[in-house]
Amino acid sequence: MMLLALLLAAAAPPPAFNYCISCHSVDPAETGLPAPNLDGVIGRRAGSRADFDYSPAMRAAGAGGLVWTRKTLKRFLAAPDATVPGTAMQRLPPGAPVDAVIDWLGRRQASHSE
Repeated sequence: MMLLALLLAAAAPPPAFNYCISCHSVDPAETGLPAPNLDGVIGRRAGSRADFDYSPAMRAAGAGGLVWTRKTLKRFLAAPDATVPGTAMQRLPPGAPVDAVIDWLGRRQASHSE
């Protein structure tokens, strides 16, 4: 039972993901969102999901080589417009625990690739 509880806790998004969920999803089948789906985001080239109409700034960032790693996601979430000038992404509240969201996205992605 303890192992099951730990697995379920790891699968649940952290409270900080509440900042993201109004625009993003991690359900791979969910499309038509106001922002791109975050399923498999770590390791993905920016602006590259075929099912989302990215801003010209985000498409250009991806064409220029921006790939979403833990480091680039942290930088982007802390200062979206400084990382991708002209992005439509809104700045999170100061002090938002972005590390918890990035760690959860990484754990979720790793568990789906096993």
